[in-house]
Amino acid sequence: MGMHGNHQRHGGDEEVEGPLHGDILDAVISRVSALDLLPASRVSKAWRAAVLSSVRHSPRRHPPWLVLYLRGRRGTATTHGFDPLSRAWRSIPRVPWCSFPAGPHSPAPQVSTYACSQRGGTRLYALSPSGLALATDPFSTAWRELEAPRYWRTDPVVALVGPHVVVAGGTSEFEDDANSVDVHDTCGGGWEACEPMPDAFRWSSAFSAAANGKRLYVMDKWFPFTASWFDPAAKRWGPTRRVRIPDPTVRHAAMGFGNGRLLLAGAGGSGTGAGWRAESVRLWAVDEETLEVAEEVGRMPREMVEGLVDDAGWGLWSIGFLSEGDYAYVYNPSYLGEFLLCEFEEGGGCRWERILRPACVEARPMHGVVFGCSEASMDDLKMAAN
Repeated sequence: MGMHGNHQRHGGDEEVEGPLHGDILDAVISRVSALDLLPASRVSKAWRAAVLSSVRHSPRRHPPWLVLYLRGRRGTATTHGFDPLSRAWRSIPRVPWCSFPAGPHSPAPQVSTYACSQRGGTRLYALSPSGLALATDPFSTAWRELEAPRYWRTDPVVALVGPHVVVAGGTSEFEDDANSVDVHDTCGGGWEACEPMPDAFRWSSAFSAAANGKRLYVMDKWFPFTASWFDPAAKRWGPTRRVRIPDPTVRHAAMGFGNGRLLLAGAGGSGTGAGWRAESVRLWAVDEETLEVAEEVGRMPREMVEGLVDDAGWGLWSIGFLSEGDYAYVYNPSYLGEFLLCEFEEGGGCRWERILRPACVEARPMHGVVFGCSEASMDDLKMAAN
């Protein structure tokens, strides 16, 4: 079947192409992936009407895109996204990386994701001594560039909280600057120094971060878990708390906003040291003011937990947790076996779904992988498809 219609015989053996209409066309459009909806809408007026009708009547609740950014050792980059409509991985044609002019002695730009409060989820950022660039769409086809923060640091927490860009912590060659916090107001002005991160974070090596319209939430990813929040408008930190998770076996955790709440994902297990083995993944709601863990909102089935760890015992040394809206993705950043999609049901509880990694990604990739999660509008898809 061609894009325009089906072939029909008229008279002798001559074939002509007949148009698709009505229910048949609607059935075809319903099976078109999100990235292909735009090209399909250009086929004809009938196809455009069918695409618009499909978008208009599609369920309001659908997962955000899960996006993998892969960097090769020679500077090559590819982007792959899990299409929530077709439930299939797609290659994103645009190369996402933002480049800065660098001198011969300048370090290569760091590429990671920042917590974005304006539309939720995460976006890509690139940080170099000469500037900070923030991707403004889920597929990193457009960027906003700012001057560099006051201090060069590696692996900082970066977030967009309302109109404020926050760069906090990270490893600095100057020990006194390791906990420094810089805030940039995107409505005008440059970088401004703020109250540094709490002393409890001074020796932390990895953070999980989440942002809403008013605050940035930061937590240690490894036990024992310390958390706090930062208000960029007031330029101050809130109380620092030891997060007490109801499951005492949890050794790895991460935060994110989903289902209208601040959530915590924790991996529990048994054993010690290198012999520790993940046996459970549970989700809890967290009070945004006190940082106390409230009720449990979801628990991953045991057989799915096993999909996060390979048969050779490649452990779950940290937990990946990306959430937006009524959905969350859970994965093992060290072993890309399966991704688990969690849907928060309206009546309470969760529904879990397995998502296999794309064929282009090895379980233990040699190149760097950055994970992103975000809803995508038709405009975002149009930019990615061009």
